[in-house]
Amino acid sequence: MLKRDLLRNIIIVTVFIAILVGLRLFVYTPYRITKQDANSFLAENDLVLADKTAKLVRGEFALYEVDGKEYVGRVIAKENDKVTYMDNLLYLNDQVQSEEYIEKMREKYLASAASTGYYTHDFSVMDLKGATSDTIPKNSFLILNDRRENTKDSREFGLIKKEQIKGIVEFRVSPLDKFGFVETK
Repeated sequence: MLKRDLLRNIIIVTVFIAILVGLRLFVYTPYRITKQDANSFLAENDLVLADKTAKLVRGEFALYEVDGKEYVGRVIAKENDKVTYMDNLLYLNDQVQSEEYIEKMREKYLASAASTGYYTHDFSVMDLKGATSDTIPKNSFLILNDRRENTKDSREFGLIKKEQIKGIVEFRVSPLDKFGFVETK
């Protein structure tokens, strides 16, 4: 009887470990938020999971890779979108878009001594590295940091290709008091 229980427990643990390894390999990518990636929704040292199978949606946080280094930023626009930033306003397909998710950070930055008068400096898709059109090409995305003074995003790297994206940040594992789905708005 004891051998049977031990064998059953070993099988259960083995299956559980196999499921975890499978999820890690095929569905989720863990990532620790750096000071550079931190914003109002993601704090430095948060451990998050990026879902490799999730559809890229405007407004979500994406984990992407450039030159072997990983970054987290917000998907601002996707293929066939036309984007212009002018006077701290986002024009998406010639319509002004609200960016309520950066409002607190924008106000704090603009009130600081380091402020240049703009939270997001003026640019359009044509100003980005490697751009050949004023619209975003197929399988490309405009990704920006919520902390706009940090320009290590599409403004520095150019448009992010679909194959560079490792997943959509959906779940926070730690700290435990914030365990759960990541809010984006």
